[in-house]
Amino acid sequence: MTNTMKKHYLYHKLARSVFWAALLFAVLTSVFSFVIEFNRSSEKAVIMINQLIDTVESTAAIAAYSNNSTIGEDVLKGLLRNDVVHEVRLSNVQGLQLMKEKPQDSDFPGQTKIIRALYSPFGDAAIIGHLTVIVETQYILREARYSALVNALNSSLLIGITALIALLMVRSSFSRPLMKVSNTLHAITAGERERLESLPRNQDDELGQLVTDINSLLEALQEKFKVEHTLREEIEMIEHQLRNIFETTSAGIFLLDETGRLLTANPALSKVIGLPHLSHTDLRGQDFAELAFAEPGLLHKLMHIAAEQGQSIAQDLCLKNRGEAPDIWVHCLLSRQLSTMQALRFEGVVYDVTDRIVAESSTRHEADHDSLTGLFRRQAAERQLIRLINTRTDKENPPVLLLLDLDYFKDVNDTYGHEAGDRVLIEAATRFQSCIRTSDIVARLGGDEFLIVLVNCASPEYAQHIARNIVTAIGKPIPLSSTISVQLGVSIGIAVEDSQEQTLEKLYNSADLAMYEVKHQGRNGFAMIGSDGSLAVEIIAVGA
Repeated sequence: MTNTMKKHYLYHKLARSVFWAALLFAVLTSVFSFVIEFNRSSEKAVIMINQLIDTVESTAAIAAYSNNSTIGEDVLKGLLRNDVVHEVRLSNVQGLQLMKEKPQDSDFPGQTKIIRALYSPFGDAAIIGHLTVIVETQYILREARYSALVNALNSSLLIGITALIALLMVRSSFSRPLMKVSNTLHAITAGERERLESLPRNQDDELGQLVTDINSLLEALQEKFKVEHTLREEIEMIEHQLRNIFETTSAGIFLLDETGRLLTANPALSKVIGLPHLSHTDLRGQDFAELAFAEPGLLHKLMHIAAEQGQSIAQDLCLKNRGEAPDIWVHCLLSRQLSTMQALRFEGVVYDVTDRIVAESSTRHEADHDSLTGLFRRQAAERQLIRLINTRTDKENPPVLLLLDLDYFKDVNDTYGHEAGDRVLIEAATRFQSCIRTSDIVARLGGDEFLIVLVNCASPEYAQHIARNIVTAIGKPIPLSSTISVQLGVSIGIAVEDSQEQTLEKLYNSADLAMYEVKHQGRNGFAMIGSDGSLAVEIIAVGA
């Protein structure tokens, strides 16, 4: 019922609007017609009275001239018999005053007054009196009302017939076709093949164009529904796949709030972070950084960077060690997200990269360390020495470089073979390390040549003391077997960084120069170039 009322509402509203407009127009037309007819009747009455006066003017002039009241009253009575006349008066210059009027039977007394001057009947143009006639307003009103009523009826009839014809035409040409379109369109379900029927009588007008446009729109809508249905199926399939991945993947997937507390996680997360006894529901609400990582601050730092940059950030993190087992490393990928309520969230993935970290560490160790002695290689030692030179402050003591070359090593190698030579090199490396601090750097440069860097060396004397201990330690016999041992020496060149502008190459040259001076003076000792350029050499006897 409600739908039917809504369907007819437009036509009913139009009908009511037309009715009230027609009624208003009829009223305005009637008022306007009454005013016009009233004015026309007034003018007509004046003309009629003037004609009546013209008829009795001579008689009235005789009555006024002769001062005969009897003739005057006959004239007045004759005028008063006319419906247009309400009151008449006759006066002359001799004092005659006659008046006749109709009984007052309305609220509109006569107001229009016509005064005619009376002249002498003997033609001397002298005014001898006046004849006054007052118009009957009631008569004028009756005439005006009648004419206005007739015009109003005619206008109302004409307006009514015109409005009715217009409404019927609107109903036939517009309302019914539009209702048909509306009913058909209302019955069509979105996405169906049903279309609006064409309107034979309206093919070339706006309604025909409307039907065509609606059908085109329904066709486009159906295509969109097809595409949307296909997309929905694809999305459902992708969601199913993502759900399977979320549930079955070996990587840990999690969602954090802005403080770092877990909001949700997949089942694999507890296994990845080494807490397999906890379910993903047990993890909710906990501080993920404190729960999982050896250095919680690193995860909070990643969250801060991701929030500021608005992009994904990744880093390898070490898990909290929960026993004496080796460290477990995970790769953490973190990205900032905003929830539907504009709350800050962090999505993350962690997966085990312990094997890679171990392999990379092993690779780096092999790249940086000599495979025979386990000491640093030349490049690794130089990197650390350059870092010390570049980062040293004025308050720190300078690093001291010791360049070492084993004496008589070639004889051992030639006499006992390379295996014996390797044993000597390994033992020499061990003795070097026993003479220095753990913070100092020891490297094998190649063959029997070694490098020692004394970090933050207190004084040149301390460097000389270390060099003396090394010469003494290397001078002790090195056993090759239960019956064979050899005795070597070592020549050491010492170079001190005397300014922060000094380069690594200059240090090498100074140490190399000092070392060859030791070899030149007999080997098995050390030499140092002073700040004034002087070279101090100390040779130590073997076995001393």
